[in-house]
Amino acid sequence: MNRSFFSWVGLSAIVLWSSANTQPACAGTPSGKFASYPVPQASPHGIVYFNAGPLKGVWFTNSTLDAKSGVVEFSRKIGKTTFHATPTAAALAGSINFFPGKDSLWFTETKANKIARIDSSKKVTEYAIPTAGSKPFDIQHGPDGSMWFTESGVGKIGKIDSDGKITEYTVGAVNDAPTSLMEQDGAIWFTEVGSSRIGRLTTSGEVKHFSTGSGRLTGDITNSNDGALWAPTTTSVVRLKTDGTMNEFPLPGVVNTGAIFGNDNGVYIGAIKADGQGAILSVSDTGQVHEYNLPRKHLLPTAMAIDPDGGFFMTVSSSRPGQSVSTIWRLQLPATKQK
Repeated sequence: MNRSFFSWVGLSAIVLWSSANTQPACAGTPSGKFASYPVPQASPHGIVYFNAGPLKGVWFTNSTLDAKSGVVEFSRKIGKTTFHATPTAAALAGSINFFPGKDSLWFTETKANKIARIDSSKKVTEYAIPTAGSKPFDIQHGPDGSMWFTESGVGKIGKIDSDGKITEYTVGAVNDAPTSLMEQDGAIWFTEVGSSRIGRLTTSGEVKHFSTGSGRLTGDITNSNDGALWAPTTTSVVRLKTDGTMNEFPLPGVVNTGAIFGNDNGVYIGAIKADGQGAILSVSDTGQVHEYNLPRKHLLPTAMAIDPDGGFFMTVSSSRPGQSVSTIWRLQLPATKQK
């Protein structure tokens, strides 16, 4: 899960809000092809494709509260996984990402209150976050050579440099719950699920906030090729341009959303419908929706990673207690450009 503003909080009155007047086109016929890959890990969560170097390939985190917490190399062609445990047991490994041009992967450890790195030798190193109970969740590369991460439990965003030095920025109240983030226009943009806002943080620490209306954000955020920021709510998706203009596109039949990933002129969104049908929705910048339904019901795509063959790998969560999520899914898309 591929981002002149005003300086005070609560800008719904001055943002160009158009949700009431924006209607999507009819949903298209599903045309993607899904494949499933059972894995021995109990709880795949974050997922990423690294395209170069000794770590090249698909990696995912196993987000558990036992000795199986860690990161996993995954080869779909031979059906093999290689597990790398977190040095801290029960760390609850979360989001995973990379910095372009560097031979390492970084991931969050939500329960352990740490950021971890796996280097080219496949050694895992942990770095403690100064603020206790920070609950690090998402991690992304930033505009300054550092990795940036959300501290969802304390209203902060942190950054960590290649030497492991961590700097923290307060971006709101504890209950604002900054969740996911994305670099765009030299700044960090982030969702706040506790207050239904999108925030913007500069590398010097300046913070601005934009209300996304009455709908509850579900957490993820991405950008598209036109530079707009997109974030899903439970039943819609909002699109925020860097000039403050905002649109909201309803997602017919959807009751919850998960991962979001930018493409050429819009986004792909993980969603689940009222009847339990899970899907990937393609939404254009004009609100046109196409659906790609998962073969099995009650599965919500929660993280996605594009691969070089024109498809998405994804992890899923279950809307039914006890249903297995020990599976990596892949959607082969029609010929199109993704980001």
